[in-house]
Amino acid sequence: SPSFRRCHQGAAVTQNATTAAPHLVQAPTRHPARTPALLAMALRGVDEPVSVDRAIAPSIRAVAPQAVALKGVDEAVSIERALRGTEKGFGAAAAGAVPIVDLQAADADEQLWRAATTVGFFTIINHGLPAALIDEGFGAAREFFAQSKDTKYAQSPFAPQMNSGYEYMSQVRPSTGTPDQKESLQITARACAMDGRWPQRPDSFETSARALLEKAHELAARLLSLFESRACPKVAAGTLASAHTLWSEGGQCTLRMLHSPPMEAHDPTSSAPAVWRAGPHTDWDCVTLLFQRPGEAGLECASNPNAPGGVDSDWVAVNPVEGGIAVNIGDMLSRWSDGRLFSNLHRVRLPTPAECRPVPESRYSIAFFMQADKEVLIESETHEPITAGDYILHRIASNFKR
Repeated sequence: SPSFRRCHQGAAVTQNATTAAPHLVQAPTRHPARTPALLAMALRGVDEPVSVDRAIAPSIRAVAPQAVALKGVDEAVSIERALRGTEKGFGAAAAGAVPIVDLQAADADEQLWRAATTVGFFTIINHGLPAALIDEGFGAAREFFAQSKDTKYAQSPFAPQMNSGYEYMSQVRPSTGTPDQKESLQITARACAMDGRWPQRPDSFETSARALLEKAHELAARLLSLFESRACPKVAAGTLASAHTLWSEGGQCTLRMLHSPPMEAHDPTSSAPAVWRAGPHTDWDCVTLLFQRPGEAGLECASNPNAPGGVDSDWVAVNPVEGGIAVNIGDMLSRWSDGRLFSNLHRVRLPTPAECRPVPESRYSIAFFMQADKEVLIESETHEPITAGDYILHRIASNFKR
């Protein structure tokens, strides 16, 4: 059947990707994920599994002790909720920039470690991903999003249990309480997850998306291997990279194509609820690669309040760099590393008045989320063990409303 062929092809991709990456040698601890109850809550989009401090704090750092005390998967949600309605959460970014790391530099590993343990957000250059492959991905995304909403839903219906398919302004961040002003196509690299969900337009969509996903996965595995000995000194070599597979039964790595439609600049005098193209949040994964287009600004970051260092000001721009890829540490790796690495708060603001001239424009981006396989057990010295599948479902339940 077509479904069987798709699953069989997915297994072949996983095998080939592993063979091509000799550093994927150590099998991580795997355990059946206790997902049924969490999955049911995630599908309802409720907040029952989230026990957080809902107080609104005047600053990010003021809520850090509360977040630390929670010591679990709700830490990040607590931080995000505490930003709602505050000047800290919605204030303008100051001047500054995140580090740029040249992966071909002799001290690239040291540059990466310094950026990951302070700001938690950086841009890499000379990374080895062909520019043509990235351009093809953006071209496919533009053509898909140019269709009517009904057509996009029909071509790629969203499947919550697979975290795959098309969504339209459905994500509500704990930090804002309002939907992110964007549409997205989620491509989760799990066996059969995209059956009946690959867009038909353009004809090359699946080929382009798979190619970009696989190269992004290779690069993310390389970054994890560079971090591993210092971030997770007690795990066997290769554990982090081999915990993330493509097109396997438990795969969770995701390529997300994003489109923020043209919008007018934010009116600070308006009494309407503040909206964002993406409200302040941390990512749930180990590491995120974000592809941006020059001239399409808006991404901003601030260090996790639990980090000892970080950016000099509250928020700074993560502007597109020609040939560069923005990278940030996620909550999963922060947990796995016992806090040696810190996940990073980031957001995408509305366009400025200058950016709306002569007319407002769309913003496109593509994110690759390196998320460990569902059955992988995330073990650390300071947190209870939890499977990566349960971890992700917990976060989904706290971040989406239906």
